Amino acid sequence: MSSISVSTPLDLSYLYTISDDDRDFVKDMIETIIKNTPENVAEIVAARKNENWNEVGRLVHKLKPSLLLLNIEHLTSHIKSFETNAKEQINLDEADLQLQQLEEYCSIIVSELTTEVANDTY
Repeated sequence: MSSISVSTPLDLSYLYTISDDDRDFVKDMIETIIKNTPENVAEIVAARKNENWNEVGRLVHKLKPSLLLLNIEHLTSHIKSFETNAKEQINLDEADLQLQQLEEYCSIIVSELTTEVANDTY
């Protein structure tokens, strides 16, 4: 059983704020997150497998803005910590757990966003 918890429905208020309540923009952003997140996570996994920590840090940094749009406080601190650890090559003993948790977060988020788009509830 997963120890990861993501509040659902997701908090899309920041997306609505930055878009001046433009629902089409919000939908486009959600669809971009749905499309790009699994690929970005796969790239992070590959870089971790090769122990290319600079690349892990770069890729986590690339993923971060999309996820931060969703106002998930625990995820925000998690992804910032993972990025710092990878870039500075510190606390690498935590990297596998951080990556596993990131994969779980992203899976839950993509699933929830996909449902929200399909049900037109975003």
